[in-house]
Amino acid sequence: MKKFNFKNFNIKKLNGIFSSLICIAIGLIIGLIILICMSPQDAFIEFGTLICGGINYFGIEGLFDILAKAAPLICCGLSVLFAYKTGLFNIGVAGQYVMGAFASLMFALQFNANWFVCLLMATIFGAIWACIPGLLKSFCHVNEVISGIMCNWIGLFFMNYSFQTYLKSTVDITQGSKTKLITGSSLLPDFGLRDVLGNNFSIAIIVAIIMVVIIYIILNKTTLGYQLKASGLNKDATRYAGMNDKRNLIITMAIAGALAGLGAGLYYLAGIEQWSVQNSSSLPSMPWNGIVVAFIAQLNPIGVIFASLFTSLLFQGGMSMTQTIFPAEVGDLITGIIVYLSGLVAVIKILLIKFENKELHFNFFDKFKKKKIIDTNKGDDTND
Repeated sequence: MKKFNFKNFNIKKLNGIFSSLICIAIGLIIGLIILICMSPQDAFIEFGTLICGGINYFGIEGLFDILAKAAPLICCGLSVLFAYKTGLFNIGVAGQYVMGAFASLMFALQFNANWFVCLLMATIFGAIWACIPGLLKSFCHVNEVISGIMCNWIGLFFMNYSFQTYLKSTVDITQGSKTKLITGSSLLPDFGLRDVLGNNFSIAIIVAIIMVVIIYIILNKTTLGYQLKASGLNKDATRYAGMNDKRNLIITMAIAGALAGLGAGLYYLAGIEQWSVQNSSSLPSMPWNGIVVAFIAQLNPIGVIFASLFTSLLFQGGMSMTQTIFPAEVGDLITGIIVYLSGLVAVIKILLIKFENKELHFNFFDKFKKKKIIDTNKGDDTND
């Protein structure tokens, strides 16, 4: 059996992972300090509740609730990541998510469509909505951040107006003007496992992980991914090379929007959440958390899975904490701290590279031994 040679191990390959883990660890420590300052006697117990994500409190249903909420986070994180990899900041992810929610709920509640049709329409609506900032940037040179923000609010008010005016039959007034619960064939299939594993079980997390694999392959293993990334890095160079940079930009936004719309469809078709028509005067937090997830994952598609699970765990844990002592927003606070610390990733990477340096790491003990031998020899010479 071949022995592992630590000298041949290249720590640069894991710099991104180590950097994220260090940011998370520091963020959790700061969060614990905040809890101690708020209530020293309850801090450690409630911190344990926060980390466990409510699994101990809610049991197996709490676990599947975390997974169900991680699925749309993964899709929204992929949406932001995909656009960012190609030189665009998709801040319009919220509007694309809203349009995906609108399409999935409309086709499920108004037309009683099959779950696959609802999911497909959510994806298409998200893609179409994302094409608006893409077209404006390509042909009118409008910054995608400005047009994306405008599309966010237009999408939100369009959805609420549509449900209040044209889709009244889909709204349950007895539940505070929330959309009706999705049932029947419109609900994501559970293959009979919901009766065994709880009402929160959903295949949404499986679909989301499949999308991670697809996006990873597109970005790293296909010509299209190479062209999209090249267009983001240098439009002039790609244009000179014969690539259509405007087409690439629109395709990028369409794929990013499709991912956000898919995330909304997975969330609402799982049957664990309803859209509140009258109280939805602000954009949903899920797509904004997707931005958080993308940067905690260091814009790595595989890392998005773990970042989404961790973020969902914190949110669930915050809701499980004793509300009379600590507010549920503590989970949001710690996540925000971790995001701010992500700005220090470049510094942490430099430190890790220095740690890899032979002068600092591998030869440290050799230098120490040599110094000790020299000191010993000097001592012998003195005695002589």
